[in-house]
Amino acid sequence: MIPKWPRLFWNVFSVMSTDRRHNKWQIVYSVFLMVSSVYSFYSTPRLVCTLEGSCDNSLSTVIKGLFARVVAFTCFMSRLLVMVKGKTLLVRYSANLEKFHAFSPMTRAETVALGRLSSMLVLGCLLLTLPVNTFKLALIYIKSRYVVIDFGLMYVQNISMFCIETHFSVLCFALYQKFVAINRDLTALKIDTVARNKYPFASRTGYEYRRKTNGDGAAVADYNRDILQSLRAGRPMADFAERLKIKHRLVREAVRNLNDLFGFHLGLSLCSLCLYAIFDLYYHLLGLWNIQYQTLVYGWLLQYTARFGSVTILAHLLTKQALKSKVLLTDINNRYLDCNTKEELQLFFNQICSSAIEFTACDFFTLNTHLITSAIVAGTSYLIILLQFDGTSEEDN
Repeated sequence: MIPKWPRLFWNVFSVMSTDRRHNKWQIVYSVFLMVSSVYSFYSTPRLVCTLEGSCDNSLSTVIKGLFARVVAFTCFMSRLLVMVKGKTLLVRYSANLEKFHAFSPMTRAETVALGRLSSMLVLGCLLLTLPVNTFKLALIYIKSRYVVIDFGLMYVQNISMFCIETHFSVLCFALYQKFVAINRDLTALKIDTVARNKYPFASRTGYEYRRKTNGDGAAVADYNRDILQSLRAGRPMADFAERLKIKHRLVREAVRNLNDLFGFHLGLSLCSLCLYAIFDLYYHLLGLWNIQYQTLVYGWLLQYTARFGSVTILAHLLTKQALKSKVLLTDINNRYLDCNTKEELQLFFNQICSSAIEFTACDFFTLNTHLITSAIVAGTSYLIILLQFDGTSEEDN
């Protein structure tokens, strides 16, 4: 389903794997990250004083220390919770997908799309972090070689957060594909129902209305030929509705597993990304960076944007596809159908309405495209406040 090298990448650097061969390494790696996070949190004042050459209490110095401590705190909390929850929730997620594949195995097109996305995300993670951070470490080594290890640990902690985000994005995309497949089947049922209502005397074989309605027939063939052939053979539509209801329930449970596993991490990660962007823009606008650092700020901002956008957009697309099923069910149920089919469709609709199909950060905020605009507005407001506060401090001095 996923190519070997991206899967190996996540087995090593992401969460507890269902493959137990990698779990011992995951425990060692997670303990290392948590210990290094504690060390980085308490060594931040020494780190800032060494780089600044003095230990004044200016706003820029405070922000530099705050940046390092935010990275350490988010990495520690995220790794701790993911290590504890990953043992059970990732197994439940995989079990729900296996039950779904028992009904509908993945097509070749879905496997190729998932493989391409996973490869792109891993390559993007490496390209957006390693070159920029390596160049920054080289500059720090020239200035003060004694703090290179501290900065190296901070970048490892930051990259570990990015690795977990890419893992979430791929698992989220896999569920998105499942909802797309379910909606494709529902669309085929809808087109078939419209055609049967339009030509009721040819509803048993389906051949006549398919011949007379080239547009509808072509659309059915484009969506799912198996459903059309089964309906023409006389299989009850209620069986298809019940099967789709079970498949939708399995994917909803997988969404719940994924949200329980990554919800806290995503909340910490998205909030910290906003803070990182504000801090870097603050230094850039005030001209506090050296000339070499000013070129790096664009790479960091690109990294933060890619991480924030990939998580929120994929989560939004999945939620949109999941809720699209409600619209399709309503359209189908408004047609003339037998009582068993209507009952199954109504049960299907009620189950979707009673379930919260969305990704949230511990129920504090929902991951969707509106979050991007909200983050931009909030970040701009806080950045202006910081700039004004810095200008007021300079006038007082």
